[in-house]
Amino acid sequence: MPGCEWCRVEELDTGVYALIDVDGGWFRSNTGLIDAGDYTIVVDTQYNEPRAKAVRSIIEELGLPRPGLVINTHHHGDHAWGNHVFEAISIMHEQAASLVEALKDVAPDIYKPFFPQLDFTGSKYTIPNIAVGDRVVVNTPRGRLIVRHMGPAHTIGDIVVELSRSNIVFAGDLVFNKVTPLAIDGSVKEWINALEALRREYRGYTIVGGHGPLAGEDVLETLIAYLRHVMEGTSHFYRLGVRDPLEVAKRIGNGPISDWSEGERIVLNIARAFMDLEGQPPGSTVDNLPELAQKMMLYKEARGYSTRP
Repeated sequence: MPGCEWCRVEELDTGVYALIDVDGGWFRSNTGLIDAGDYTIVVDTQYNEPRAKAVRSIIEELGLPRPGLVINTHHHGDHAWGNHVFEAISIMHEQAASLVEALKDVAPDIYKPFFPQLDFTGSKYTIPNIAVGDRVVVNTPRGRLIVRHMGPAHTIGDIVVELSRSNIVFAGDLVFNKVTPLAIDGSVKEWINALEALRREYRGYTIVGGHGPLAGEDVLETLIAYLRHVMEGTSHFYRLGVRDPLEVAKRIGNGPISDWSEGERIVLNIARAFMDLEGQPPGSTVDNLPELAQKMMLYKEARGYSTRP
């Protein structure tokens, strides 16, 4: 297998690969590669230019054809800022594409104070060529590749990429494994529904999530249990008049994923759960992110969480 400083290259089927980031934390995501005959399909393109170029090098080392189609599972920069490196047609869900339009002039440098260890060289949004709705089919020598919108979850524009002939689904950030999920741009309540649909429809599939190792049904069960833990715990304290996500986080803890990395994200997840309870639509703007980020760090310090998986 090709060498990679930050990833494991895993062959899932003939011509189908997952590049699994060995860290899986903030901005460190996974990528999928699918040999479509005359071209390679790239699922998610990393957060900076050096990593996207590393993916291109891996494509060459594997002997795959040139990149011809990019599919972004959602709009977040760690899955889309490398699009321009591939010089290929790109697809996003229409709601994700609208968010890219709104964010295209926002410089990734705004993240440097929060993540000084990361390299944002060449990180930028590219307007997708094609915005899709609920479902689109791409015909390949590997069989039909189905791109599906699973409803609001991690964000409002999450899609999965299904290869039914190989029993593989690239699920993007609908699925985290060993890394705490993050719902601040989506909906805790709706994410539970999306995961239940994923569990029903992809039983027995190999799941390539957005962060962390390859997953199966057991991981879906754990994610559902965690998000229910967040939703039910938040609902309990909401009824008691508590509105501080940090206070709720201290009271309920991380439940079934207490040993997963990035556990401090529970503060942001509880903030979104409060918004769900207040009837705010999935993906609605969070006005107090700097304050929530500070509370997240306070929770992290109190619990002694590591940023490593």
